[in-house]
Amino acid sequence: MEKNCHEQSLAANIEYSMGLPEARALALTCELCQHRMQTVADLLLLTSDTRPVRTASLSVFGESVARCRETVASRTRGLTVLLRDLAALIHRDTATGIQEIRVCIEEICDLVVSLTECCAHAGYLLAVLQDGSCPEIPGPVDRYQLCRAAAETEHKTGLLKTYRLRTVTALQLTDICISVTEGANVLTDVCLKAADEAPEDNLQEQFRLCLKSVAAAVNTFCGSIKFLKDRPTETNYRACQVFGEALTTACNALAVFATQDSSLTGTGAKLSQTGRDTLHAVLSACMGVVSPCVLVCAVVHDLATVISSGSYKGDGKEEKAVMRVQQCQAAVVRSASKLGQALGNGTDQR
Repeated sequence: MEKNCHEQSLAANIEYSMGLPEARALALTCELCQHRMQTVADLLLLTSDTRPVRTASLSVFGESVARCRETVASRTRGLTVLLRDLAALIHRDTATGIQEIRVCIEEICDLVVSLTECCAHAGYLLAVLQDGSCPEIPGPVDRYQLCRAAAETEHKTGLLKTYRLRTVTALQLTDICISVTEGANVLTDVCLKAADEAPEDNLQEQFRLCLKSVAAAVNTFCGSIKFLKDRPTETNYRACQVFGEALTTACNALAVFATQDSSLTGTGAKLSQTGRDTLHAVLSACMGVVSPCVLVCAVVHDLATVISSGSYKGDGKEEKAVMRVQQCQAAVVRSASKLGQALGNGTDQR
């Protein structure tokens, strides 16, 4: 009997120690997702520059507030379910369910980004419907498109630091390549147009040089991924991470350069007081959903950090984390109700 107990304890310790690298990866995933959600919120919810959101996923909505409203309702329901599932996963056993928790965090992040974009777009549409409001005058450069593309590139290349050579799959590597290529295409398409419309020759030339820099960085990064698939070694894996950092730097530099000239970014909408109040109600309610989700990432990050440090003893930290996640879920439910009311204001005339 005593021998069996010893063997079970030994097996548990081995399983726990094997989970330490996964815990570090979970902590880094939480940091990446938290940064991604905050970046999108900063660009769309905390800015006074009022514009529609132009992304591939929102292009089908056009100027329909009703379709945005339906999508927002769907996203908030999805977040509620994911937060409930996350609390259950932590309660079950954080140390052995790390991979499932990590997937849940990534799904929460994806939904929050989609929700934020949809709310910002719907808020703009409702605001410009109000008497006295005038829509934006677009320029060749869409600030959010560029910044989002650069941020997504940073997020995807950052994921390489959360994987390990022996566990990363060819599908995950391919997904990263596809995502960074799509982001580079967005940057390239927008900036080619901006280069053609730039008022000065020097500015046009600088755009073209920036585009060459991004194209070279993308090709180098994707080439390193292909080489890694053929020869999976730690040296080649590290090369992918280094080239990913270089790609992120090039994309961020282009996004900053392209959006600093107001003559290329156009003019935001001019809103009446009613329009501003309408927009504020939507964005504030959306922030009420985003903030608890960012906090959830911080809660899970802290728990994962404790586990990865080797000092984890299961001394009530999981219970506290579960309680905080449940509190965040309740906050999301309350804010989702306010968000629904805010999106119900105004008349969808288009």
